[in-house]
Amino acid sequence: MQIPVVSLAPIIGGQAGGDALVARDLKAALETWGAFELVDHGVPTETIAGAFAAAADFFRLPLDTRLQIRIDKHNRGYAPMHQTVYPGNLPDLKESFNVGTRLTADDPDVRAGKPLHGVNRWPELCDFRTAVETYFDAVMALGDRMLGPLALCLGLAPADLRARYKKPVAFMRLFHYPPTSNVAQNEFGAAEHKDYGFLTILAQDSTGGLEVRSPEGELVVAPPRQGNFIVNAGDMLSEITSGTIRSAPHRVINRAGIGRYSIPFFYDPDFDARFDTLPQFSAGEFLLTKFNKFYQYRKELSEPAA
Repeated sequence: MQIPVVSLAPIIGGQAGGDALVARDLKAALETWGAFELVDHGVPTETIAGAFAAAADFFRLPLDTRLQIRIDKHNRGYAPMHQTVYPGNLPDLKESFNVGTRLTADDPDVRAGKPLHGVNRWPELCDFRTAVETYFDAVMALGDRMLGPLALCLGLAPADLRARYKKPVAFMRLFHYPPTSNVAQNEFGAAEHKDYGFLTILAQDSTGGLEVRSPEGELVVAPPRQGNFIVNAGDMLSEITSGTIRSAPHRVINRAGIGRYSIPFFYDPDFDARFDTLPQFSAGEFLLTKFNKFYQYRKELSEPAA
């Protein structure tokens, strides 16, 4: 079994009716697997390579240096090992550097203390910020290109979905996984889970290790092909469609004996965006309920000081 492949060539090439052509394949992939391999997407391979090189540089820094920018309540900064925990499993064997939508200290939402709206935190590491922001901006643009066909899958006009993405809650995580996982004791790079939000755009290095559960219930390796992305729907998108679009269960097991790197980009609507089929939550409120449930650092930040 193989994960479906979706090409953005009709959109990248400016083909007439490009959104509709891509939407046909996108809808089929999302309603069955909830995930697909994205090709012909327009993000330069050198931009992807630059982000991976920056990640490797960061995780070579001493732990004490990384902890100087420990993750804050706005989900920005360094998250040490064991910060994500799923029921029935030991904490995940991964560490991350988190960066979000580029905001400044004088942004009105930052000044108001709006959840998930903060200023990115950066290490003192030569060329790191440039490489990471270049990649972030490129994948943000890719997400915008996908909104047209995605809107058609949802029965919306592209303008209606883009109206909910004027100031998206976008986060990117540079992940580092240690060389091995202890599967016998339910200790994984990332235990089986479903993503929380709308859409995840993942770049993985050549090490591999990502497995997606198929519609038939089998775990299938997601190919780590250079320059391609693995894209999957999350719980928010699935709930908006009453389950018509599948939130794909997946996990990571690093069997390679070397460190593994991956870069998921979580592309979610504006914090206050709402959908008629999910009236009880705004998009941001939906995300916060998930973060507070599964992220250990959120619990630590909410505990009163001793």
